[in-house]
Amino acid sequence: METDCKLHGLLPTKPLIAEVIATYGRHLLLRDAAGERRMARPMGRHMEIVCGDRVQCRAESDELLAESILPRDSFLRRSTLRGRSEPLAANLSQLAVIVAPVPAPDLFLIDRYLCAAASAPMHAVIVLNKCELPTAAAVRQELEQYAAPGYEVLSVSAVASNEVTAGLAPLRRALLDQTTIMVGQSGVGKSSLTRLVTSDTADIAVGGLMREEEGRHTTTASRLYDCDAGGRIIDSPGVRDFAPAIDDLERTTLGFREVSALAAQCRFQDCSHMQEPHCAVRAAVDSGAMHARRYESYRRLRRLYDELWEKRPERDRAARR
Repeated sequence: METDCKLHGLLPTKPLIAEVIATYGRHLLLRDAAGERRMARPMGRHMEIVCGDRVQCRAESDELLAESILPRDSFLRRSTLRGRSEPLAANLSQLAVIVAPVPAPDLFLIDRYLCAAASAPMHAVIVLNKCELPTAAAVRQELEQYAAPGYEVLSVSAVASNEVTAGLAPLRRALLDQTTIMVGQSGVGKSSLTRLVTSDTADIAVGGLMREEEGRHTTTASRLYDCDAGGRIIDSPGVRDFAPAIDDLERTTLGFREVSALAAQCRFQDCSHMQEPHCAVRAAVDSGAMHARRYESYRRLRRLYDELWEKRPERDRAARR
């Protein structure tokens, strides 16, 4: 098998603990404690191993098998169209939502990623990339609505020039001592930022590992890299839509910080903040204390949350009552 990184050719004679630094379908790229990279595959078909997992492996015949997953410190998941929870990455400490003037930011998508971070749980930060573009000022103004709930917004640029690269300093500081997953829409520059903050770009040739689906390559691999200035990042594929795992979301607030701060003042303890009387959240929206668009985002996620639970089997719905 041809690779553009050095893979350890000898199989271990004892059980091996290693970290998953990339997944390609049923194939895993691992890194052990000595820094050696190895290929492996899950031992069972139903093992949900993701980038960032720590796994115990053993050799069998001429291959390395991941036989168990070590306990996770955090777990980022999303909902499928049927309401099931699908794993994305594990053992993260931070989520960075990357946005840019082009393509135009989807603020509702940002909100959903922030809610997923709250449920994981992990720290969250918003990164405005391509800040050198003339339209960046208008986007920065839109993002000011995240200051009230306490989210930090960083402005950076992935343009590879000495003059602009200095603008990466806020991002480098945010990545320090963290394991961060970069998420966001396609085309916002996640991979470009990754190339600028790490020289750990060696990767395995995936041509023989990826499958053709309906005549097109579908690359859905996430990859973990070490940052040159400290910290680690997972560069994830771009998306058009995202829904946090409904199993993880806090039922009454859905991960919205403003709602969490106000919910205790509602008349009803199980207030959904949609139509109930004496709702402190809706009162805050009416007074301007909570941004109206953020509340609309909450309402959309609340409706989706309920719809996805209705798609789950009755035994799942009964368990949450």
